[in-house]
Amino acid sequence: MYPDPASPRDPSSLDEHRADTLDLLRDSDAHLQAAISVAHLGTFELIVRSGEVMLDQRAREILGFGAGEGLTAEAVYARMHPDDAAWVLPLVERAVAQGDRVDVEYRLRLPDGSTRYVVSGGKMIAGEDGPTQKLSGVLIDVTQRKEVERALRESEAKFKTIANAMPQMVWSTLPDGCHDYYNQQWYDFTGTPPGSTDGEKWNGIFHPQDQAHAGSVWRHSLRTGEPYEIQYRLRHHSGEYRWVLGRALPVRNDAGEIIRWMGTCTDIHEQRVAQDELMAANRRKDEFLAMLAHELRNPLAPISTAAQLLKLSPGDPARIARAGEIIARQVRHMTTLVDDLLDVSRVTRGRVQLRRDEVELHTVLQNAVEQVRPLFEERGHELVTDIAPVAANVVGDRTRLIQIVSNLLNNAAKYTPRNGRVTLSMRLDAGRCEISVMDNGIGMESELLPHVFDLFTQGHRTPDRSQGGLGLGLSLVKSLAELHGGSVRCSSEGNGRGSSFTVVLPLAAQSRPDISTPPQTDRMEVEAKRMSVLVVDDNVDAGESLAALLESEGHMVRLATDAHEALDEAGARPPEVFILDIGLPDIDGYELAKRLKALPGTQDATFVALTGYGHEQDRMRSRSAGFHHHCVKPVDFGALAAILEEAGSGCDPMSRRLAPPRRTR
Repeated sequence: MYPDPASPRDPSSLDEHRADTLDLLRDSDAHLQAAISVAHLGTFELIVRSGEVMLDQRAREILGFGAGEGLTAEAVYARMHPDDAAWVLPLVERAVAQGDRVDVEYRLRLPDGSTRYVVSGGKMIAGEDGPTQKLSGVLIDVTQRKEVERALRESEAKFKTIANAMPQMVWSTLPDGCHDYYNQQWYDFTGTPPGSTDGEKWNGIFHPQDQAHAGSVWRHSLRTGEPYEIQYRLRHHSGEYRWVLGRALPVRNDAGEIIRWMGTCTDIHEQRVAQDELMAANRRKDEFLAMLAHELRNPLAPISTAAQLLKLSPGDPARIARAGEIIARQVRHMTTLVDDLLDVSRVTRGRVQLRRDEVELHTVLQNAVEQVRPLFEERGHELVTDIAPVAANVVGDRTRLIQIVSNLLNNAAKYTPRNGRVTLSMRLDAGRCEISVMDNGIGMESELLPHVFDLFTQGHRTPDRSQGGLGLGLSLVKSLAELHGGSVRCSSEGNGRGSSFTVVLPLAAQSRPDISTPPQTDRMEVEAKRMSVLVVDDNVDAGESLAALLESEGHMVRLATDAHEALDEAGARPPEVFILDIGLPDIDGYELAKRLKALPGTQDATFVALTGYGHEQDRMRSRSAGFHHHCVKPVDFGALAAILEEAGSGCDPMSRRLAPPRRTR
């Protein structure tokens, strides 16, 4: 029940009510004072009419006044920093006049010369006589916070200065990977407006082929906290994509939690391109060395066989003469290979000295044509000449000029299928002579054109390597043309559409100043049964010498120089042993073996692969094609004799393993 307000109260109950109210006020004041103390607040009251100011202990400490010292508004205002008092005091006066509240942050300049930052809030309170006469409020010392803020600003300014001074692009993200900062280098590199790549928008300037991978690696780092490192292509302000190295590390707090990621992007485009070119050059070098080994094995094979034939036939003048001719021809071929290597070595080291005479180019072209005529006749090519009928002299080395033209003609002949067409032309224009060699051969891929004159660079070659040579001719052409003050260029519309090479030389009137024994193998004496053997090799010298060697052992040997002839011979009289050269010009040895196995009477025959390639993958390919043995040129006749002996013993050929690799001494 609530008491009736109109009913009279007992005086004793009124006293109790007042006491309770006073207790509540005291408790409330105690709570307020406790809150003020905990918050380190200082309180003040300004009596407007008298200008008297009352401060609690904390406010006196903040303002730098001693305890018990009487204060006025002027004394308090004098502690304000002059620059801040100019705008703070008008705000206080307006609040007093309008009975409003005022909230300001300003500086104090204390008697000891120190500066303190405070936040002050106050409100006008009406007095007992009615007019507003008291401004009551609090003071908060925020000096420490301001120092921290200033330190943070200085640190941020220092970071941005350092970040903008770095050559790398610097960026940062929130813990979830959302980008919130890039330095100036990022915007200079990408050409994007500030803020346009914040958040997830950065992914749009990655190369389309790199976006998925870069995003996957980044998400992995965000998920695991592992450092981020990746190479990708970034769109440059020029529009091209350049390779950069992206790196990022997590920033952790004391609890080990990731609070930020800091990263960089470093432009490594030149290094990456140079690395790719170096790797490509190494690859070309390795391919060249493998091809060089193959080319040297080819002449070694008939030389080795002919040498063993000489041992077996000391009293047979006809065989001795034939073996001598084989050796002489193959030595000449090897000499040409070695000369090319030495030429390249001398040119690349700048050791070539040209004899500089005035040379008539018509004679140079005629001599070059005579040098390559046997190769053109062998391949059935048509050579068309279109030479300007006017005198054309250049200052240079006659022998080297012939070498330039003959190398171009050789190159055209080698890379043009049989019965092709090659055109040699010469034109004069503005004091220059242009000598062009065009063919309707296999052509070149566009990727090869910029590197066609580099060392160790070659176009596609067929398994039979019917082009031959070391592929150094074009590099020599370029070097020799430049030594004569000229240049060379090439063009091709693609595979199967031929190639064109043009050498440009200054005519004499505009001439430039002077610029300045094969390894032997021991024959193993092997007793073998008389076997019927079909040797298939497009190298006639190699085939004949091997056939003669086998005949000297009592075997019945027939020779075929191409796959079709081999199929005809095997179809008419199936032999017991097939020795097949892998690099045949029409059908390679692998396919030929499959076709021969399909003929009647050849199911029990022994198949021997003869090749210049001896890697494990080559042996595996021989095995899969059905060969029982794999012999590397030059063939070890002792091992071959053992194979024939095994074949004559009646052993199941399919149970035999391929011969182990031949080891040279």
